[in-house]
Amino acid sequence: MGEWIKTLLMIVGSFFIQPLFIVGVIWSIGMSLKRIRTERKIYRVAIFKEWFEVKDFLVMGLLPGVIASILLTVLGVPLTIEWIVFYQISTLILLVLFGTRYIHPIITFPVTALLLSVTNWILETNSSSNLNIMGYSVEQLNFFNNHLLVNGLVVMFLVLLVTIFSLSFYKMKHLSPDFLKTSRGKWVGSYFLKPFWVLPLLIIVPGNLFTAVFDWWPVFGIGNQTYTVLFLPILLGLQIKVQAQIPQQALKLVVKDLMILMGVLVVLIGINIVWSVFTWISYLIMFIGAIAVYLRHRNREHNWSFLYGSNDEGLKVLGIRPATPAAKMKLSVGDTIVTCNDVPIKTEDDFYQALKINSAYCHLKIKQIDGEYRLEQTAIYEDSPHEIGVVTIPEKLV
Repeated sequence: MGEWIKTLLMIVGSFFIQPLFIVGVIWSIGMSLKRIRTERKIYRVAIFKEWFEVKDFLVMGLLPGVIASILLTVLGVPLTIEWIVFYQISTLILLVLFGTRYIHPIITFPVTALLLSVTNWILETNSSSNLNIMGYSVEQLNFFNNHLLVNGLVVMFLVLLVTIFSLSFYKMKHLSPDFLKTSRGKWVGSYFLKPFWVLPLLIIVPGNLFTAVFDWWPVFGIGNQTYTVLFLPILLGLQIKVQAQIPQQALKLVVKDLMILMGVLVVLIGINIVWSVFTWISYLIMFIGAIAVYLRHRNREHNWSFLYGSNDEGLKVLGIRPATPAAKMKLSVGDTIVTCNDVPIKTEDDFYQALKINSAYCHLKIKQIDGEYRLEQTAIYEDSPHEIGVVTIPEKLV
């Protein structure tokens, strides 16, 4: 029993020392620090003081990771240690070059397959040499084959499935606005939706190459083949800019596009089971499909007008600070404050001057983003109108 616990702790513990996990944690910390610094620069105080990016990175993928790991184990789909190493290299390269925008297996797996193919070609051209890696000759290495590529497609499907599951329940409680100037010289708000999280995925690894390096690593055998298991950190990221849609609705449309792409992937896997020479085309289709998801979102944004700019009806709400009177009134991003304490509101200064009329209570008339009106009222912090918690376009920009 003690040996099993030791083995389990060894397998789980190795997850936390892999390069992707460490870099992912550092990256999420950097995202939090950058956001807080930007908010303080614009508003002199952070809208959200907690490092929610780090929390999302560590927690968001736990349950989906368990589900995907169980399914992958039941299916018995292995990935080689070469694939795992090149996946981490591919993901790190894309993360450094493009941030979290393209950090998902629908993009990182095709890049991994490409790097494996190039490496395999280089090794084949040196097959007659005495080149060896970790004591293994070139002929003993299994960098690239169609069966491995099909397995990669199956893993891609499972990760895409749990991604859709995670994003479907993703609640945008921390919307921090950014600002841009239109061609007409007006400032408008926008939002970068950047969910970024790690998926702990239990991978079955065949062969002896892994244990040749770590001879203490646990192995098991099926027939004449030896296997080991490894928790692989799969980094999942998305980055879209929203300025003409409600952020939650924009994300739902992206999820629908991903569901269509998942349907295409199911068909491709079915074809490859029968005709495995189709694998390279399958990876290319998925890569193009991933780019198409981003392009479709961008097209929707360009076809609709700006939603978060100043208007003649009142003051646009661009954010809500937590645990404030604004949060208690359930104000939402995109709402327009038409009146405050029966005083018409046009600017941020109008709003705070109206709040001073009643130092203990505030009455708001709100125009919702769907055009409907509603009334809200709540107690406020006496003599502290700026602590009501409403985030708007700063006066210094307007």
